Amino acid sequence: MSAARTLQKFLLFVCLVFESAYGQATGSIEGKAADASGAAILGAVVTIEGSDGSRHMTVTDADGGFHVSLLPLGNYNVRISAYGLSDWTAANVQVSDTLESKPLLAVLQVAPNVTSVTVGVGPEEVAAEQLQQQLKQRTLGVFPNFYVTYESHPAPLSSKQKLHLGVRLLIDPTTFVAVGATSGIQQEMNSYYQYGQGAEGFAKRFAANYTTTAASILITDVAMASLLHQDPRYFYSGQGTNSQRAWHAVKSSLLTKGDNGRWQPPYASVAGWIAAAEISEIYLPGERTQYTLIGRTLMFRFAGAVAINMLQEFLLKKLTSNTGARSVAPLLREGTPVSLIAVDQAGASGVSTGDKVSFVLAQDLTVDGKVVAKAGDVASGRVGQVSAGNSPDEASTVGLERVTLRAGSVDVPLRSNQVRGVAGPMQYKELAGSGKLEVTLYVAQNVQFPESQ
Repeated sequence: MSAARTLQKFLLFVCLVFESAYGQATGSIEGKAADASGAAILGAVVTIEGSDGSRHMTVTDADGGFHVSLLPLGNYNVRISAYGLSDWTAANVQVSDTLESKPLLAVLQVAPNVTSVTVGVGPEEVAAEQLQQQLKQRTLGVFPNFYVTYESHPAPLSSKQKLHLGVRLLIDPTTFVAVGATSGIQQEMNSYYQYGQGAEGFAKRFAANYTTTAASILITDVAMASLLHQDPRYFYSGQGTNSQRAWHAVKSSLLTKGDNGRWQPPYASVAGWIAAAEISEIYLPGERTQYTLIGRTLMFRFAGAVAINMLQEFLLKKLTSNTGARSVAPLLREGTPVSLIAVDQAGASGVSTGDKVSFVLAQDLTVDGKVVAKAGDVASGRVGQVSAGNSPDEASTVGLERVTLRAGSVDVPLRSNQVRGVAGPMQYKELAGSGKLEVTLYVAQNVQFPESQ
């Protein structure tokens, strides 16, 4: 009886072992990623998803190869993503539990959005279309507000377009009305008394004021802006806090955006203002020293620019018609978590201070449903510090510096901690079945993306 009971227990144990082994049977999926020329792709992100929603990830090695093990037997969907290439997908890929399985061969093609960026309307044509929109902008439906653009990413104006913009303002009826009103006030106050009174005095004042306006626009906003490749317009922001918008208005008074899209010292404005002031000496009566002339010109011009820019940023858009529909560019917020996979291992045991490290984006990064960075986009940085644990049971830590994710045409700075100024190691974990490391970093500052990104 005892022997029979022992045999029964043994058979039950064997059944349980077989049941457990069957339930935990695993296999692997492996393959190689290459481009259309057959060259191996390093750092392509491989995502393997099961029907139960499980996800396993890795990246390809220098030979383009990948291998993910410990996968429960079944069918999986495989997606491979790499920078500048279209995703490669395969459905119902069966896990192999034998060594004789045939590896996947994924050939990734050049992404359509990459090949199409060189085709389409040129920047001058885009600028011409945007300029036509600007020339419809009128504050209170009457006063021209041509020298402000509400486009998020306006195309630079050509020299011909800068001339067209300046002349269009000079011949606008409201310009003649404004010059006439200024001349009337001057005559009432007997400014430039040398001109006298009556119709003749008014005509002289009108001619002098219109000449000053024309010289300022044609020399500063046309000639100098074209010669020095700077843009005479105000670039409306409308985003951020009130203090950020106010600083944008002030900065736009002290700096000028070049035709290359970069902020520069206002060479064109300063040179044009001084030249226009010097020319005014020819026809304005009275005596002014050179120091007084230049000093007053620059002081009043900069002060006036700050005031006007503040009005443009906070008030005039609300009062201006035909500003056009301004789409909101995606804004990637500071502190947003970003999942990356290390192409070369970035764990404490594999790196030392000063080493360069490379990562790929583990999954698409989205803002309000819009993809701003694609899985497979590349990030790089360097190791700032490696610290050993205080005990054998305590993990070592790695600190990273100057990590930047290249998302299309935009560089996204990353840091190790979600909160600014808090020092600490990066967070990372080993991806099951592949041995690769997944790293979580955070966006270091707000990053604005163009609408077309």
